[in-house]
Amino acid sequence: MTIAQYFDARPEDSTDLYGQVIQAFEEVSLLAASESVPLDAVLRLVGQRLCELLGVTRCSVYLRREDGRFQGQVGYSRTRGNIDAKISKLVAGVEHDLFTAEIVATNSPVAVQDAVHDPRTIQRTMRAWGVRDMLGVPLVVDSEVIGIIYVDTENGRHAYSDREIKLAQAFAGLSALAVRQCWLHRQLGERASVIDRQRRMLGRTAEVHTRVTRAVMDGEPLGAILGLIVDLLGKPVVLYSPEKEPISWASPESLGLERSPALSRSVWSRPWAQSALAELEGGAASIMLRAHPEIRCRRLLARLVTDGRCVGYLELAELGGAFTEIDAKALEQAAMAVALKLLNMQRNTELRRRQREEFVADLLYGRADLESLDARAESFDFDLGCRHLVVRMQYATVGGDEALTGERRRRRVSAAITDGLPEGYRSLAFARVPGADLFILEVPAAESGHVDGVLHAGLQELFGTLQREFSASYAVTSEPYRSLGALHTAADKLREIDELLRRADGAEARFYSARELELLRLLGHRDGPSAMLAHTRELVRPLLEHDAAGNGGLVRTLFAFVRAQGQVRATAVALGVHENTVRYRLARIKELSAVDPDRLDSLLGVMIAIRIHDLFGGLEHELGA
Repeated sequence: MTIAQYFDARPEDSTDLYGQVIQAFEEVSLLAASESVPLDAVLRLVGQRLCELLGVTRCSVYLRREDGRFQGQVGYSRTRGNIDAKISKLVAGVEHDLFTAEIVATNSPVAVQDAVHDPRTIQRTMRAWGVRDMLGVPLVVDSEVIGIIYVDTENGRHAYSDREIKLAQAFAGLSALAVRQCWLHRQLGERASVIDRQRRMLGRTAEVHTRVTRAVMDGEPLGAILGLIVDLLGKPVVLYSPEKEPISWASPESLGLERSPALSRSVWSRPWAQSALAELEGGAASIMLRAHPEIRCRRLLARLVTDGRCVGYLELAELGGAFTEIDAKALEQAAMAVALKLLNMQRNTELRRRQREEFVADLLYGRADLESLDARAESFDFDLGCRHLVVRMQYATVGGDEALTGERRRRRVSAAITDGLPEGYRSLAFARVPGADLFILEVPAAESGHVDGVLHAGLQELFGTLQREFSASYAVTSEPYRSLGALHTAADKLREIDELLRRADGAEARFYSARELELLRLLGHRDGPSAMLAHTRELVRPLLEHDAAGNGGLVRTLFAFVRAQGQVRATAVALGVHENTVRYRLARIKELSAVDPDRLDSLLGVMIAIRIHDLFGGLEHELGA
């Protein structure tokens, strides 16, 4: 029934009521026509005017949701005014709400008297709101109910006549068109707002992705990349390893954080944290860890994946500002770039490790010339200004414990050597050889060319630790060398000495100096005198090189000193120089070579080599004889 048909049927009072209804509808249509007026204001006016037309005191207006139910939008009470806050929490059309179901099914107003006891209503709701009698009026457009207006007199009775019901239906029919127009306009506005929000979010996330990816491609360090993420998102960020160990972090300076906000291992073990991680492993791009006393604030977490495997986690902490809808997407974009950085770092680390292994192998096996070794040394943290020596470590057992075998054992032994020696002494590299491990040690330049003093004492004290923790049985230490090119010769000597010790069947558990076993090695060498001559050449090579460069006469001085039974004066007479010259040259010999003129065992090796030289020759051209 249209409003005109309704008043044609009621001529006795139609003029006055017709004017009231038209006036009420004009207000609604004018308000709905204004683009700046929100839909809730239009709905509230419709309900309020319907209350006035029917002479009741309260109304509530609901709009249809996508699931077919009706969500409370606005409410009006003559005594309390705006009651939107309470109405917006209500939903009509739920299960057992037969009152609403009847309104929708008939597309017509439905009245209930004594609503608290009517089986069609949700009676507990009626009691809570003090509803006695109620009229539900549908807003119908094209035979579809787009909303419902419920009216009643709060805590009072009102018998709805057929005339009032038809009046309400007519007014609602007119108002439904205005409501629908306003509703469509709001939908368009909301969609435009969503599109604009999505556009801004995409722009922001694209900026994060572009800038962080560019930083990765430019080779920026990891700390700088995390700092860039902090600048873009304004919140602390933490990078974790695949084992959830913190690797690095960054935070806005304004927060003044002195410690990393990283989650502890105990937090990661909590069931709620494990459940969140399971979501990430299940394919979620990012997850939210809710605020908890143990973590202080909410956390956004993204999983870093490269080549199908997890390489870590990236976390954004809600400090310095609340999370926005952009943060999650931006973190996911940043995570992709950081994962690429970690992949590059891992590949570079692996390449660096292989290059270092090749360099160490070249040192120990003599596979490169001295110039090439020196050129590459600095890039692998070798200080050419220091001396270097080789330690061969033997072990009593080779067990299945991963900590006592293989690469992990060598790393731990190397670290123990560095930690156990004084400052300035360190283990630089290691390698595996059949039956043993080799370690290259660096000693200060002031260390003389023999293993004694601070180094010898430190190694002996350290051996007990190596024996307990790694089952070390004994170790043999070469002399310190100025030239990296001598290390492969040192490794060969250590192998020969090790063979002698193993044949002796009973080597003492300690560090051995190659010098103290040099004579035994030479006497037992299968090459006989030729091995001794080779030993002499190796012994005096640094001295020969010095003499060739500066005519220092160190080799002649050493040989003359040994032939003079270690007497400085007799040596000076034999060479025709001052005694102080002899003393200076002996000091230089000690500094440049593995020969210590002050020690008898060191001179004994030289003396035997000289005897072999006197018998068989072999150094005439080096000595200029």
